[in-house]
Amino acid sequence: MMIKSDSIALLKSRIDIVDVIGSYVELKRSGANFMGRCPFHEERSPSFSVSSSRGAYHCFGCGASGDVIGFVVAYEHLSFSDAVEKLADTFNIALEYEAGAVSRRKDYRPLEALKRLFLAELGRNEQASEYLKTRALSEAMIERFEIGYAPESGAQLAYLSREQIPIAAATEAGVVATDETGRSYARFTKRITFPIYSPQGVLVGFGGRTIGNHPAKYINSPQSPFFDKSRLLFAYHVAKDVIVKRKQAIVCEGYMDAVMLHQAGLNNAIATLGTALTEHHLPLLKRLGEIRIVLSYDNDQAGIDAAQKASRLLASHGFEGGVAEILGGKDPAELIAAGATKQLELAYENPRPFGRYVIDTIVSKAVSKDAAFKDISSFLNTLSPFAKESEAGYAAAQLGTDVRRFGAFGKVNNAVQRGSKRDYAELALIKTLFLNSALRESLIDYLWRDLFVVHIDLYDQICEEAALYEVLNDGEIKELSADEARDSVRKLLFGFYTRELGRLRHEGTTTAIRELQKVIARLKNGELCLFTA
Repeated sequence: MMIKSDSIALLKSRIDIVDVIGSYVELKRSGANFMGRCPFHEERSPSFSVSSSRGAYHCFGCGASGDVIGFVVAYEHLSFSDAVEKLADTFNIALEYEAGAVSRRKDYRPLEALKRLFLAELGRNEQASEYLKTRALSEAMIERFEIGYAPESGAQLAYLSREQIPIAAATEAGVVATDETGRSYARFTKRITFPIYSPQGVLVGFGGRTIGNHPAKYINSPQSPFFDKSRLLFAYHVAKDVIVKRKQAIVCEGYMDAVMLHQAGLNNAIATLGTALTEHHLPLLKRLGEIRIVLSYDNDQAGIDAAQKASRLLASHGFEGGVAEILGGKDPAELIAAGATKQLELAYENPRPFGRYVIDTIVSKAVSKDAAFKDISSFLNTLSPFAKESEAGYAAAQLGTDVRRFGAFGKVNNAVQRGSKRDYAELALIKTLFLNSALRESLIDYLWRDLFVVHIDLYDQICEEAALYEVLNDGEIKELSADEARDSVRKLLFGFYTRELGRLRHEGTTTAIRELQKVIARLKNGELCLFTA
């Protein structure tokens, strides 16, 4: 269910943005507003302004701006709805959803209570402690990731009773189930436990690793209003800031791999929860900005198959990065335990690009060259025109065929858009910004490379005079007035946000769609503005 816009407005009206941002950034009063150092870029003197009366923030250094929800989205790397719910939980405000009912706050007490029990039980269970020692896991990592041990069912039910937590609440939270006779029992028993948190840092479930002979080596909390494993990544809440800083995320298969990578100092590692990387995970990765994804899967057949599927998915969605090829058949946790961290680091620094990994895997497994050609062609057609052109040459070389068999490249940009109105409009704006530094400074915060369609390369070089002079010295390309330049930027924003609206509609994010539609309407009416949701 989506959150009602009236409910969001009420939430914003009842929250002082200074209280929220002040919990992240040191603020000092400056006249009617508050000032601090911007959390979104490095600076020595404060240029980050927060206005309680307007409910907004603005950085005069990097141009970051928005409302209280936008701040939480940007700082915590959350979706819009997750940020709203985090604020509602923090300030104890009930939200109203599209279906009409006032949301009932989830009862997280069973999860928190059992986490405490599991932590205590780990120290009391010799077999569990010995297992973690054999995996070379340090006490610091056990404490950091709150690894515990789930005792037998009766002990857990008795503990919940002592804590006065209803069985119904524990069942709803996914830690207790009922058998065919109606008897309640604990889902996690005689297992090493790994607490699993939402992107905003709320405990939503557990993963459990057997230390006995149970056929299910790993289990997770069941699907519930609390827990959706296809939309969660283990260690995301502790790794996200490091990922943003390093501009790289290491994605592995299991909890232990992720924990051991953190132990080795590779604390930009996250893991899927016993499931393949899916499209539902991609929004979590996209929120972290322009990052490279390194897949670090086990070097067995299951890991190779998972890496192949994930590479296809990530390549088709435009992610940069590749697959870390680890020799010797060991998984990341085993290599770290064996002291081979340097081998891992080298593999992560030089991953095999997604496209080439997919092509190589297809070629190695295909029953015939024609079958490989068909599969590779299908894969290439999921890529952007530029990526397709880049990978087609490699594919042709691997198959020993003519690259032209994979189709023509560059026609959309070169044949259709060159010489079009869009072509000259982009060139005119870039020329104006190139020649007018004052205007460039006033408009640059409204511009980024994805707004451009034809001349991304020139926008990237807007400050490199030698590279631009030959193209922009063309007398046929006019220099715009300040008003014309602003209008040109507005049109770029309108085009980009219109395209973005189609993506959001596909994802079904109703609240964000409504906010974006409002921004598009303002742009259409001649106003220069940004979408901050």
